[in-house]
Amino acid sequence: MGKHWHTAHRWDLDWQDDVDILTLGNGVQVKVLYQDPETQHTDMLIKFPPGYTEPLHMHDASHSVIVLEGLQIAAGEPMRPGDYVWASGEEAHGPFEYPEGCTVFASFRGPSSQHRYPGSIAGDM
Repeated sequence: MGKHWHTAHRWDLDWQDDVDILTLGNGVQVKVLYQDPETQHTDMLIKFPPGYTEPLHMHDASHSVIVLEGLQIAAGEPMRPGDYVWASGEEAHGPFEYPEGCTVFASFRGPSSQHRYPGSIAGDM
């Protein structure tokens, strides 16, 4: 994708089951809006199903997250539409709970957005 200008329309993109982008699986879906391997920048929409819990994890990228729809509980703190979370990938963070389901915008900066946690196909923390 281009470095100087890029647009994406969320309704033109299909939701993809998360297999290798975040390595969360279990009903999590993504729409990649922008990805540039050279600058190690990836922007995406992530849809978490009701009842999903994202485990305590690490990854090789920092990330910014804005809740768009639903409820995210970030390490016990309720986050609603418009609320923001930033996390370094170098330190374990979470868990993130989605009791009613949730859609977020996430921007990753670093070589990999794959989540590492016990039992993850991306490896352990």
